[in-house]
Amino acid sequence: MNFPKKTALPGLSQPFDHHGVAFNMVKAFGPTLLETRLPEDIFSKMLQMTDDLLEDPNRKSYGDSLVGQIREEPEITLDLLKQYGVYDYIHGLFAEYILGCSYCDADPEYKQSVTAFQQSADYVNPVNVKIEAAWLVSQYQGEYNPIHNHSSSTLSSVMYLKVPETMNEDPIPGKARLDGHIEWVDRSTDVMQNSTLRVKPEAGRFYIFPATLLHLVYPFKGSEERRSISINATHQL
Repeated sequence: MNFPKKTALPGLSQPFDHHGVAFNMVKAFGPTLLETRLPEDIFSKMLQMTDDLLEDPNRKSYGDSLVGQIREEPEITLDLLKQYGVYDYIHGLFAEYILGCSYCDADPEYKQSVTAFQQSADYVNPVNVKIEAAWLVSQYQGEYNPIHNHSSSTLSSVMYLKVPETMNEDPIPGKARLDGHIEWVDRSTDVMQNSTLRVKPEAGRFYIFPATLLHLVYPFKGSEERRSISINATHQL
């Protein structure tokens, strides 16, 4: 699968590549978000894991803990992430996100010290991260996620595995095509600052953001599946 080379998010982007883990810290509106493209092997493992999970008759629904108007939201256990060999990659990105946020908002002297630290051969990210919950969102026509946040954690994320080729089969002339998009909503009321960020999902994209950041997913039209994974975590410096 060939992933796009450019970032999907608009705004000021700071690229990072620490010991083979590449991502971008993007300031598109209020908070800074991490955006990356999953490596081919991770993407393939996530697809296989979710295919197997959806075929498992004993899968456990996580839907009772969620606000989404979606029928199929099975739980993804930490053991399952480890079994398919993707846990360390995801865990590491959460930790890198915290350091990335500190770096982007720091003065030049601090940035220089962080860069030197991260480029050292014995670099180990000092952020303590605990993955709290993960679940699959297998979304079909008419299903949606109303505006919400994840207040029980400090970090949230969304990973896209399948995106329909067409999510708006009967668009309204002159209107923006929002079907199937995710939208983040910052609480800022500053008229000089964007308070929302809307993005069309792409298979292979992975985003990490503050758990308190409001977000929603619009419904779409069409027969194909829109498949994503959400993962929540807490952290300590």
